[in-house]
Amino acid sequence: MLNKTSLPSSFAKISALLLLVTGGFFAVYSFIFGSAYYPNIVPAAFLDAVAIPLDWVNLGTLSFPIQVDNFLVFQEFHSLPPGFTLTESYLYGGIIFLISVSVLALFSTFKKVPFLLAGAAWIILLTLANSNGLNIGSPSSNTPLIVLISGTILPVIYFHVWRTNTTFGLRWVILFLSSGAAIFALIRLSPIANPALYLSEQSLVIGLGMAIAWIFWQGHGVVSGIYLLLARANRNVSMKISIQILGISGLYLLTLVFLLLDLKGDANLPFPTFSPLFLIFPIGILGWISTSAKIDQVPEIAAFPAFLKALFLLGFGVTFWVIWKLEISGNQAAEEFLKHLIVYSQFGFSLFFMVYILSNFLSVMDSGKSVDKILFKPYSLPYYHLRIGGLISILVVTIYMDAVLAPQVNSLTTSILGDYYYQTGQKLEASILYENSWAAFRKNQKAKNATAQLLFDLNQPTLAKQHLDQSFSEAPQVDNIILQSSRMIRENKPFEAVYYLENGLRRFPENPFLINNLALLYVKIQKPEEALKLLSSHGSDNPILSSNLIALQSKLQKDGQDTQLGNELIFKINRTASNNLQGIVNPTSDLRRLREQLEKETSPMLLNAGLRNLFSLKNFSSTAEELVWLDSVSRQENMLEYLMQVQETASIRSLAAGRVNESVKNLNGLAFRNPGDAGYYLNLTAGILAQNLDFEKASKDLIVAEEKGFKAFRPHHLIILQLGGFEAKAAEFKEKFQIPGQSTADEFQIILSKFNQSIPDKLFDQWKGISSTEWKGTFAFLLLERKAHGLTKFQLNELGNFLKGKVENEDKLAAFLQNPDWTNQASLLSFTEFLQVGDELNSNPYKTPLILCAADRLKDPLDQYELLNSATEFNKDPMLWIRKVQAAKRIGLDNYATSAFQEMSSWLTWDEIELLQGTNY
Repeated sequence: MLNKTSLPSSFAKISALLLLVTGGFFAVYSFIFGSAYYPNIVPAAFLDAVAIPLDWVNLGTLSFPIQVDNFLVFQEFHSLPPGFTLTESYLYGGIIFLISVSVLALFSTFKKVPFLLAGAAWIILLTLANSNGLNIGSPSSNTPLIVLISGTILPVIYFHVWRTNTTFGLRWVILFLSSGAAIFALIRLSPIANPALYLSEQSLVIGLGMAIAWIFWQGHGVVSGIYLLLARANRNVSMKISIQILGISGLYLLTLVFLLLDLKGDANLPFPTFSPLFLIFPIGILGWISTSAKIDQVPEIAAFPAFLKALFLLGFGVTFWVIWKLEISGNQAAEEFLKHLIVYSQFGFSLFFMVYILSNFLSVMDSGKSVDKILFKPYSLPYYHLRIGGLISILVVTIYMDAVLAPQVNSLTTSILGDYYYQTGQKLEASILYENSWAAFRKNQKAKNATAQLLFDLNQPTLAKQHLDQSFSEAPQVDNIILQSSRMIRENKPFEAVYYLENGLRRFPENPFLINNLALLYVKIQKPEEALKLLSSHGSDNPILSSNLIALQSKLQKDGQDTQLGNELIFKINRTASNNLQGIVNPTSDLRRLREQLEKETSPMLLNAGLRNLFSLKNFSSTAEELVWLDSVSRQENMLEYLMQVQETASIRSLAAGRVNESVKNLNGLAFRNPGDAGYYLNLTAGILAQNLDFEKASKDLIVAEEKGFKAFRPHHLIILQLGGFEAKAAEFKEKFQIPGQSTADEFQIILSKFNQSIPDKLFDQWKGISSTEWKGTFAFLLLERKAHGLTKFQLNELGNFLKGKVENEDKLAAFLQNPDWTNQASLLSFTEFLQVGDELNSNPYKTPLILCAADRLKDPLDQYELLNSATEFNKDPMLWIRKVQAAKRIGLDNYATSAFQEMSSWLTWDEIELLQGTNY
């Protein structure tokens, strides 16, 4: 006979505790955070654009923004098919295998009657596990069951009958090898797809059976454990623990009654309840106290105390692992089955335990003696009455609950089989099984959703929608409502989608998935105010709703509540676009964090949107570095779909840094390579050129833009055409596009139309004759910015005196005017800081003073010529052209100089050209 020392009890207990702790951790984690596989509701992002003002053109009455597109990222929830749980299934199957081996090894140490009962229970459990589905030999043959029984029970019988003195460790190893060999043989012999997965999924039945056995074993564990604690605390005190245990037990039984009513669903309780699965914790903790006391008090027990305690820990642990598996797999029928049995067993056994202690120990309960040591004496007849009475109570409760256990068992086993077929790609079989599972038990959300998803995959949309309608009318669930509405949108039935979402929101009033999708759908059917109201009332607590609210407010250009919720990339992208639209300065720290996230982002869509919004603001620092980054991003293979947009972002970044030459050329290149969007790009270049007073080139771009399909003409476009010398086109467009309002250039704008090609002295005289203070201030600033190289110190100071109190950075202007020397670094720095430009002097070809200064810094005459020639491609400033002529002559390009003279004669007289030649610059 096996003696106590034969068992390495510490190892067994440690192993059981390890399974218990890990199972508890996994169960609690899955119960709190839910399954990552079902419901599989995920946000899908899509882009929309909003025009933000990168800069403004303010030329008297000609005022308009230079707009570029920023991206808004909207997120819409979609219901996807349940995810595969292959890894989790294999892990669970392995855990159940180890626990089963340990339990069988413990069974082999039982006495005769308990051994026979345990062996019979194990065979029944193997039979219920549906191993016949492995189809070894023939479909649904009994061969797999015979192999499993042989591999698991025969070694147990051998140890129990013939080798009773074998150590527990050796028993465990032999059972591990024999059971493992049986399973290995089944996997190798089975012709079905992935038999290992089949066995892993069916192991849920075995684990569930062991968990139920443990739950019934600990049926009165909570009440008996509390009684033992009270009795021990009452030693030598003589407190009225009878009243205490009656009060505590009454509250516990009342709690169980409320849980029963909640499970039945007939009563609307005025207070919240909790999941019966949480009872596992007190059952296990207090049950350990009760079981330990029972083992110590009863002389005739099934096995040695160490074995029974190890069996208790294994049962406690396997219950946690089963809960984890149920949460992960989404087998709601099995979860409800377990909940019902927990409540039934606790109610029945706890009730009759109270009858047991009151009928046997009431007279000594309050005596202050060690009544805890006689709780289970006499053991036999009264305690068996307790168990029998508890079972009868369970039957009564089962009848009261409409025998719902039967359809739950049917549904849970069908769902297990459906999970196997689903994860092996047998969609038709899986859809049929899931359909039958839901038909058996309606509180089974995964089954219904998976049925519809699989039918859509099988190209049976009509049947799938029938299932969704059935779910909507009989057992609404959020993921099916989302799936149904998405299908309606796909079929261009937005109002039907609204119907499902609105009614779903009445059923689930605070659900963020339904709120979000309904708000986006309201926008689609031209109900933006309802969408804003819906998101505003619920968006403060959900980061996705908050992000969509910011995006929608920007799209509709509505002021709304300010929210700081969310550090996710999409939230920051939308927040940046919103600030850019409203002209709010983005905090440097926010921009830095946005860039850090973009550098790690792998989604091409989000990377494209984030880069656009990040670089759509004026910034004269790190331009070259950021353009290199944009170039590297555009070369990535996964960015091919967004290549044009990234190149547009690079052009916008150049424009934001004042690189007019580079930006205009790149935008023209984009217009050439992308004819469908050429009108947009050419309209943008026209605005840039008009801001720089080059109305002729701006007009030509507008004319080509119209030819490419651009139709969004506004009054300022007509003024640009008139100032560029295309009055006929302006009249044609006004009539063609029915442009409202006054669109005639005034006197000041006519003067500005010749500004770039005029001599500084002439412009200074015109400035003195302007009567309007506002116009005169604008003209004075333009003279300093673009013609200061041709004005005397006296003229410059007169302009500066007039601008006092009218411009920013007056101190910088004053510092420059004290010594307007272009070769002096301090004076040049003051001038650039007054203009609020960067260190790149040659970035804007229309700012002639800076271009000439940049040329003077070049030592190579050829480099000087190339710089000046590049600027003259845009700017018709007379002095700039003369410097170009002089540079051409210095490097021996006389024919180029002559050609330049001929071109200058188109806007200057020969007398003016000769005067310019005689001037020393």
